[in-house]
Amino acid sequence: MGNICSSGGSHHVYSPPVSPRHSAYSAGTSSPVGHAGGQPLTSVYQLSHEARSAFLNNHDPMIVFDLHAETPLYRTTHRKYVKDGRIAGNPESCARIALHEELRSNPYTQHYNLPADDHRAYFPKQIRASELPDPSLNVMTGPMGRQAIGSYADNNHVAVEMRLGDFLEKGGKVYSDVSAVASDEETATALIVTLPKGKKVPVKVLDD
Repeated sequence: MGNICSSGGSHHVYSPPVSPRHSAYSAGTSSPVGHAGGQPLTSVYQLSHEARSAFLNNHDPMIVFDLHAETPLYRTTHRKYVKDGRIAGNPESCARIALHEELRSNPYTQHYNLPADDHRAYFPKQIRASELPDPSLNVMTGPMGRQAIGSYADNNHVAVEMRLGDFLEKGGKVYSDVSAVASDEETATALIVTLPKGKKVPVKVLDD
């Protein structure tokens, strides 16, 4: 079961606690450590094309979960943040994300003498969503995504549905929410989607 993450900012957002699948991310640090095969890298763009493709195939949620413009996204939010059927991003989200564009050393492979360009030598760096350059929203998707957020709707909070393409068309990006326990990544997947400051996306209120 997740929790309502509140901040001194303008939003209250659903942010469930840590998923077993991502526990390895939380166990490590975001600072690279040495590899016998060479100096570790810090950006996915420093990897060769082949290694970068392999890394992103494993860690970019757009690829991993076969997301596309028509993918529905669900979240619970306070009614006051839905204005004229639209919602903005939250610049102070307390969720943690896997930043798949940046690398941190994989502590489980550092004894295997992997070369610095081997994608297996790295995990995505972890940061708070509030450290991203753009505001964001934490959402659920998948066959049971709607049901996963339903218990958080009440008199003040409503469940809403959004379209991923509306975020992407405004320059938004998608990251895995590694602070989520409600995400089983088969029926319900927790994501962080960014939305540049000043931009809003339409929402459909599911519980009113």
